[in-house]
Amino acid sequence: MRRLYILASVILAIFPSFAAAASLAPFDKPVAVDIVKLPADPDNPSAEPKITCSRYTDIMVKEVDLGEVGADRLALMAPDAPCEREGSGERVIRDDTAGYFLGVAGRFVFFQAADGWNGGLPFVVYDGKTAVKLFDDSMAIDSLSSISAENDGLSLQFRRNVTSSCSLYAEPETCAKEVAVATGLDSARIPICSSAYEAEMKRTPDYADAIKALPSVLEYPVALRWAANRVTVTPQDGPTHCLLPS
Repeated sequence: MRRLYILASVILAIFPSFAAAASLAPFDKPVAVDIVKLPADPDNPSAEPKITCSRYTDIMVKEVDLGEVGADRLALMAPDAPCEREGSGERVIRDDTAGYFLGVAGRFVFFQAADGWNGGLPFVVYDGKTAVKLFDDSMAIDSLSSISAENDGLSLQFRRNVTSSCSLYAEPETCAKEVAVATGLDSARIPICSSAYEAEMKRTPDYADAIKALPSVLEYPVALRWAANRVTVTPQDGPTHCLLPS
C-alpha cells in the first residue's frame, strides 16, 4: 500500500454542505457528509483537492477529488470508517464509467461519468453490499425523476440518451428499423431528425457530407427495472428528441 498522506486539515463540513455530484433527490439523504482538505498541488494551484465521505446507515462512499477530470479514487467502506485518502477495508471502484459519486438508493450506489457523452450522462449502478457492478446506462442530464429501491430490485424513471449506429437523416427507413430495436420505440415515436442535421449543416456547410452520416442520438422517457440480475427498459409516454453527437 502506498504511504498514507497526512491530512492537511480537519473535517471542514458535515451535511448539509453537500456540493458534490450527489444532488440528493431522488436519492437517499446521507446521515452525514465529511469533507477533508488535502495538501495543495503546486503544479495545479487552482485545484482544491479534497476527500468527500458520504455516510449512510450501512455504507460510506468515499470520493478523492484532486481537481482533475474524474475522481482519483472511489471506494465503498463501512459507515463509520475514517475519512482518509486510503484506508483498510475499502472496496475500490474501478470502472471506466464511474467518474464521480452520484448518489445512493437503498443498497444501490450510483456513479456518473466524469464527462457527458453526446449530450447525455452515462451512469453505472453497483450493489453497495457486495461492490458488484449491476448495470450501466445513459440519461439526459438532470432527467432522473424517480427511484424505487427494494432488497430484490430497483426501478428508475428518466430520459434515456442513446447513440444509434446509423443516421436517421442519411438513411431514414433503414436506420429507423435499427433504432426501433435498440430503443423499443415504435415507428410513430421515432423522431424526425432533419432539423438537427440541417441546422448543423447550415452552421458548417463545408462539412455537410460528414454531418449527414453522423449517427443519430435519441432521448426519450423510460422506466428501467433491475431485478434477478436482469435489466428491462420500457419506453414511456412523452416526447422524443433527436440530437447530433457532441
